[in-house]
Amino acid sequence: MESSSGFKQHGEVACSYHPKVHTLLRCSRCGKPICPQCAVRSPVGLRCPDCVGVRGLPTYATETGYLLKASMLGLVLAVLIGIVWGFFPAWGFYLSLALGFGVAETMAALVKQKRGRDLMVVGWVLVGIGLLVSRAVLAQRLGITWDDLNALGPVVERQMHLRVMPDGLFALLPFLIVYVRFR
Repeated sequence: MESSSGFKQHGEVACSYHPKVHTLLRCSRCGKPICPQCAVRSPVGLRCPDCVGVRGLPTYATETGYLLKASMLGLVLAVLIGIVWGFFPAWGFYLSLALGFGVAETMAALVKQKRGRDLMVVGWVLVGIGLLVSRAVLAQRLGITWDDLNALGPVVERQMHLRVMPDGLFALLPFLIVYVRFR
């Protein structure tokens, strides 16, 4: 940092991780210059990311038995939420949250809070199934055929409660929830 006169304050050095930032802080273990942005609090003071061992959370391949159990229970939950959504399409926002969090957290609980790409992909498939079930139930309730759906005229859009912006966001939300949970 520079003082108001434009001169660097005495004792400041460039951060080891952000060379454009000047700092007075140093790692309590190795003595490297660190700025507040990269400093990590530890029980014995501020440490650099190398000394504290900062790395991403580990991901694991889930055992097949656990993945199968989580998938089955997640499928049941996705279908149930899809059916409810088919009967109450106006609750789209709340049911999209229930679908995303319900599938992700149910699966996570059954696999002992693990994370990984395999769980994410299975979660996305289950969310997709839940969304398809919701529209199939709604179409059946309203007597809309697949030909009518393919035409997707204004009458069908109104009957199916399809509004591009909110429905697209409501459909995207559970996918994002599953992504964040298992990344």
